Amino acid sequence: MGQGIEELLARMAGGTYLLDAARAVTAAALDQGQKPAVISALLKYEATERMRRIVKDGMDILGGAGICLGPRNFLGRTYQTIPIGITVEGANILTRSLMIFGQGAIRCHPFIQQEMAALYDADPTQVLKRFDAVLFRHLGFILRNLAASAGLGLSGARLLSVPGDKHTHRYYWRIARLSAVFAVTADFALITLGGALKRKERISGLFADVLSNLYLCSCGLKHHRDQGSLEADRPLLHWACQHTLQQAQQFLKAIFRLLPYRPIAWRLNALIVPTSYPPPDENLIRQLASILLQDSPVRDRLTHGIYLNEHPEDATGRIERAFSAVLAAGSGGRQGSPRPAAAPYTSG
Repeated sequence: MGQGIEELLARMAGGTYLLDAARAVTAAALDQGQKPAVISALLKYEATERMRRIVKDGMDILGGAGICLGPRNFLGRTYQTIPIGITVEGANILTRSLMIFGQGAIRCHPFIQQEMAALYDADPTQVLKRFDAVLFRHLGFILRNLAASAGLGLSGARLLSVPGDKHTHRYYWRIARLSAVFAVTADFALITLGGALKRKERISGLFADVLSNLYLCSCGLKHHRDQGSLEADRPLLHWACQHTLQQAQQFLKAIFRLLPYRPIAWRLNALIVPTSYPPPDENLIRQLASILLQDSPVRDRLTHGIYLNEHPEDATGRIERAFSAVLAAGSGGRQGSPRPAAAPYTSG
């Protein structure tokens, strides 16, 4: 199997793991009576966009077999229906550009709603007093986050007590550091742009991308722990965390390139944004690809809830039967040796 196919398979496996983790964690919150409006918008956007990428990668692997519609094409109709989730069930452009951060900043910020309420106080003599009181608390909040961002940057957040184990500690630390940077950057944008931020949809969309990737990374960590921190699933978790954290970092850098007051924005970027979080490496990509090419409990967990069968007259059944036959032939030595496994991934 070529490295080009490996890259697509790894992206499909890692993306599926991320979406399943986010589904499980968010559904658990709903079951507990929570009403996560911003998270619901975020997950709708990320789930449909990442599904589009996964299905597209599958089509690229199938080639002509995915293009020619018919009873043997098990992916073509799925590809055709993707725009329904992307556009019809709430336009993703609107969700990303306006709803996730634009509305979420007002709903979730600890002070903005209070400041807005103070400005509309029925007693004119109390407006300035109330607003100043909230504003000074807001400024203190910004300074604390700025100090935390700088401190976490100097220490790599390693002084924080975090859950997990030696394989996941660094991801919790990076989430903590990027979350503090996100808070400072959001307040800087709100102060410098004010009401104009609603019209700066590229900036708002990038903030949504940062928040989405941090949430997905958190879901991946919780999902892994909820499933018993299985060693066999660890490559999926490493890919999910490294991919989302690297994406979040790059989106933060893109935000700073668009913010006003360039000298201040440049210095703030240099002070608090991490220099580099690497994407998943070649060995990890190969390990994820191999997961999809082996009949194992890891693959079963990854495909849980997905329609699969081995009926010879069903399109997916034929593929599964062929998959089983190839594995049997490989293990029996009739069609060459099995594909060599990738070296175990170790987090550094």
